[in-house]
Amino acid sequence: MKDEATPKGSNTKSDTNTLALNSDSGKLNSMLLRFAQGKRYHRFSAESVGDHCLPTTISDLQKRHGIYFDRCRVKVKNRFGTFTPVCLYWLSGKSLLKAQHITGLDKGAA
Repeated sequence: MKDEATPKGSNTKSDTNTLALNSDSGKLNSMLLRFAQGKRYHRFSAESVGDHCLPTTISDLQKRHGIYFDRCRVKVKNRFGTFTPVCLYWLSGKSLLKAQHITGLDKGAA
């Protein structure tokens, strides 16, 4: 029987456990790496790193990797000088450890 190539973009079991991150990895992997490094983002701060729809990114990462993002409502100053309520997201506990494992940060990678 002939070996078939794995379709591009499909996840094998090993892909979900260890994720090679490089410049071609895309937004989801880039954001996962940032969160695995302990960074926190809300919808406006995520704009500065190229994520223009953070709630969707959070949802996708939770579904793909079985991690949970902590969150709280905060008010940030907007361009009109008033404050806008937004959700601040970060990883902690087992989800942070799992993200560090997926990105290789637990082995000193990235």
